[in-house]
Amino acid sequence: MNASRAVLRTAIEEHPSVVYESFVLGKRDIYVKTAYLKLGSHEDAREVANVALFKIFKRWDDALASESTAAFGMKILKDEIADTLRKRDRRPCSPAGLAFEPTVRPYAGMSNEDIDQVPIRMELHQAIGRLPSRQRECVTQHYLLGYDVADIADALGLSDSTVRTHLSSGCRALAKALDVPDDHTADEKGPSS
Repeated sequence: MNASRAVLRTAIEEHPSVVYESFVLGKRDIYVKTAYLKLGSHEDAREVANVALFKIFKRWDDALASESTAAFGMKILKDEIADTLRKRDRRPCSPAGLAFEPTVRPYAGMSNEDIDQVPIRMELHQAIGRLPSRQRECVTQHYLLGYDVADIADALGLSDSTVRTHLSSGCRALAKALDVPDDHTADEKGPSS
């Protein structure tokens, strides 16, 4: 047993609720944003995140025993999102929901530059939706939600280098789909606005 695992086990035995509360503080915003991407509603996203966190709490010992607590939690969140969509007989929202949220104001109030960007943003988000699952998850979390490579790796139970590979492959696929030169490589800077 390595030293960090021993420290974690001691903290869990002495203060189990503190470790869970720390997990919730670190993951709640990510869970809400992830749920919002699929559900398209802030209210639904908060509800789903809360239900997922409660389910994680009920299985906290299993979460801690898993190889990655963050990946264990993300799996529960994804299952809860799928269940919610199934119960409501809805399809997942595309990432386009995030892209167009600021542009729903009347056209009279939009600058010409904002109006010109709408079709480009729509094409980009449709292209993201066609990426393979892991690439789509990594690209969405990195470029749309602003998470760094380490956080994505932790949440998906992948290595940093695997996330970088998915980001790089995703960017190449997007460049090809959008017919733009592929001079961009995935980096850790996050979303560019």
